[in-house]
Amino acid sequence: MKSRLLIGLIFIISVFVLFSCSEKKEPLGISTHPEGWTDQSSDNFHGKAVVSNSLSLKSCRNCHGYHYDGGTSDVSCYSSECHSVYPHPKDFANPTSPNFHEQLMPEINWNLMECQTCHGADYAGMGTPEKNCLSCHKSQGGPEACNTCHGSQNNAAPPEDLEGNTSTNALGVGAHQPHVAGTTWSTFKQGECYKCHHEVASFDDPAHIDNTPHAEINFGVLATQSGKLSPVWDRTSGSCSDVYCHGGFEFKKSDSQYPWAYADSVITGNNAEVFWKFVGTGQAFCGSCHGLPPAGHIQVNTCNGCHEDVVDDNFNIVNKFLHINGQIDVY
Repeated sequence: MKSRLLIGLIFIISVFVLFSCSEKKEPLGISTHPEGWTDQSSDNFHGKAVVSNSLSLKSCRNCHGYHYDGGTSDVSCYSSECHSVYPHPKDFANPTSPNFHEQLMPEINWNLMECQTCHGADYAGMGTPEKNCLSCHKSQGGPEACNTCHGSQNNAAPPEDLEGNTSTNALGVGAHQPHVAGTTWSTFKQGECYKCHHEVASFDDPAHIDNTPHAEINFGVLATQSGKLSPVWDRTSGSCSDVYCHGGFEFKKSDSQYPWAYADSVITGNNAEVFWKFVGTGQAFCGSCHGLPPAGHIQVNTCNGCHEDVVDDNFNIVNKFLHINGQIDVY
């Protein structure tokens, strides 16, 4: 009797187990991503993770496929209204849109390595015309060209600056153009930013793009008169002083090939303090950086008697590259 009861109990349990396992069960609904993953206002928004490099695009490909069209997750990134042109938001290439990619550059510290992931090391799109950055970035170097982030088609110096300013009243703009493209006083040539800034060898040079909020001033050989001067840049007032280019020079008679031109033991400039943002206010005129003639020079009425290749008899500079060049040119 007991054995029959035991057999019956085993049968009932077996039927119950089999019936339970035969039911269709839904998988446990645990999200792959944290809450707020698609919410742009959330701290967990995936766009922020990409920008901060805590999430790589390679990680996305593990589930969404190499081309982000579904993969093992069967969820296409292109299906999102935001990623209709994945991986970029809508109007990413529209300069008038708040989503224009220029706005993203400061957030990723101008790191173009992420761009190369899809667009190729040469930014030519890896055979895909729609991905070819060079269709818009036509300057030599493509997106890495100097005037991509600052300057214009004329040259790489502001305007405009990194913040989009074009007025000389902005510290990022100021007197850049008179220095690099002035027709009278400037001795800068294209690409000679190293005369006032750190010299850089490439776009990603550590001296070029760093975590400081502005471009550092690093006066070069010309401004220091080959190390004889210690120029000062005061960012608060926006002024330069003790700079060779603005009359902070001394030429000693004892070192000169032309001692007859000296009325004293040394010829000196006015060592004028000049203000970066005061463009067009008369700071730079003939006689502002040194007297006519300079202090310590014998008295003359014109400069072209000895410097005719530099200046004419009306004090007009005829060759700016022989004017402020760190040496005395006598012809």
